Amino acid sequence: MTEAPEIDRGVTVRLKPSVLLEERIEALRMRHVSVAVLTGLAMAVVVCVELLALAMFLDWWLDLPWGVRLVSLVLQIGLLSYILFRFILAPVLRQPDTDELALMVERKRPEFRSRLIASLQLTRPNAVAPGASSSLVGALVEETEALARPGDFRKLVPTDRLKKFAMLAVMIPVMAAFGFAAGHETCGALLKRVLLSTIPVPRKTHILVPDGHRVVGRGDTVRLAAFVQGIIPAQGEVEVKFRSRRTQEFPLEQNRDSRNHFARTLENVQDDFTYRFHLGDGVSETFNVRTVARPTVATIECEQEYPSYTGIPAAKRSLGDLSLLAGSLLRLKVTATKEVQSAEIKLVGVESNVVLRLGTADKREMRGQFSVPAKGLTGFQIQMLDVENMESRDSAVYRVDVLPDKPPAVRITYPERKEELVTRQATMLVGFEASDDFQIAKVRLKYKTDAADAGAEKSIEMDLGGEAPQRLKRRYEWKLAETLPGLAEGSQVEYWLEAEDNNNVTGPGIGFTDHQLMKVVSPEEKRADLLNRAGDYLGSISDVASDQEKLNKNLGQIIRAKAGIQ
Repeated sequence: MTEAPEIDRGVTVRLKPSVLLEERIEALRMRHVSVAVLTGLAMAVVVCVELLALAMFLDWWLDLPWGVRLVSLVLQIGLLSYILFRFILAPVLRQPDTDELALMVERKRPEFRSRLIASLQLTRPNAVAPGASSSLVGALVEETEALARPGDFRKLVPTDRLKKFAMLAVMIPVMAAFGFAAGHETCGALLKRVLLSTIPVPRKTHILVPDGHRVVGRGDTVRLAAFVQGIIPAQGEVEVKFRSRRTQEFPLEQNRDSRNHFARTLENVQDDFTYRFHLGDGVSETFNVRTVARPTVATIECEQEYPSYTGIPAAKRSLGDLSLLAGSLLRLKVTATKEVQSAEIKLVGVESNVVLRLGTADKREMRGQFSVPAKGLTGFQIQMLDVENMESRDSAVYRVDVLPDKPPAVRITYPERKEELVTRQATMLVGFEASDDFQIAKVRLKYKTDAADAGAEKSIEMDLGGEAPQRLKRRYEWKLAETLPGLAEGSQVEYWLEAEDNNNVTGPGIGFTDHQLMKVVSPEEKRADLLNRAGDYLGSISDVASDQEKLNKNLGQIIRAKAGIQ
């Protein structure tokens, strides 16, 4: 027992607090706080799991919109926050004081009869008034310690509520874990939706949409397609809601070769719309289709630059008259209906593309050029990709008619006969005419004979006097003894003319005459041939004179008959 000090009148008496009672009260405080915190944690776990399961069930049942799920998540977080603050943070921040704990002990253990709270309060500084008997206080403290020593104040804290919530906090998460494991795909998707994911509600029929959100050209044909997994239904529908119309539902077409593939085609789409699929018990998420105008050609300006060999200056051309000389350069200035990020010219017929340069100030303006090939080109298209990654489609084909540079036309004007008799020392007179679209650059006399050089072709360049005319008429004196010395009688020489133009782009063009023959004969045979030809000429003249006389006679008879003269 604590020794009681004597009474000292007029002096403040100070008693030491009971260490035993303070330790028991502190232990009770720790037990009270820990039980409250653990109860709050168990309650939070139970409420959180149950609310989450309830939200997942309602979402699976009703397919809740995103806004409703947002409100539900906010309410769940709010309730959980309230539980954490009310039942966990509050007991820690506002722990019961000593007097509250002492009263709690006295309510549970009536034998103290206010001794415990009195012992704690009277041993505090200045608790006993001057002149009061400290021995009585000491005796009270000793008696209280004797009552407190056998028991444990911590057992006075009720734990029934903690045990109940702890059992629930173990059983409910375990059951939830087993359920989640059994249907992890469905539960995982529902959990993501509770956390505001936009994935569809899992069903027995799972819908996959490969091309969900899309941007299409205005007026395009749009095919809405979906694939299903799980139970494959026999039919389904797609719900389409246009921005300016009411909601419409269209039946889906099932692919005969792939039964899990369903689709619907919408033609000539002019407005934005949303859509979602209904197949079996599955409903897809809602997808957006945005329509934008495709880039098209507003204007095209054409300028043709002729090949340099023609000497023709550049000229403006209209799109309706693109008859272009092969080798020309066609320059284009294109203006689009909207800004583009890239563009090119597609040459139809030759499978080639030419990049268009974009304007620095105006992204709608483009420039480019291409050379007109000699063959294959039938037209061109302008292909564009705008700043929204929308490409032009079904562009107009601008027809191009390629005009080839015709080869020169050349013919032998003399000798007229296809076969001529000559002697070995003769000088053959060859007359010819040639013409071209632009200029004649060269004329060659070509010949060959089996009697010399094994029939190899040889040529003689005609002297044009440094000119390059468009038309020419010349003759050439071919001295056979110098060109083909030693030709035996009976030999034959095949000859012809070639004319070459000045086309240095797609040419040169070369024109040919028909092949003619010369036969080497003796002077006697040549004289006989000349006499025969002279006789033929004289006979022709006699026939002409006789025909003229007959015509005059017939004309006189006609005149007399008309005039009535006998």
